[in-house]
Amino acid sequence: MSENKAVKREDLIGATGSITRQIEVIDAKEYHMGGVKSVDVRVREEDTGEEYWTSLEDVDLDQ
Repeated sequence: MSENKAVKREDLIGATGSITRQIEVIDAKEYHMGGVKSVDVRVREEDTGEEYWTSLEDVDLDQ
């Protein structure tokens, strides 16, 4: 097998887990839809500087 050729790992498809990263919340928005409150946060990863939106439910904030 060539070292430069990517091989699809079918055994990993559908696996679940978690990723822990240090982030900083840089923006936040609250929505009300049909009586349900939802909060989205824009975060910046401390290691890479990457920024993206995610649900507050997916973030464990330091207290």
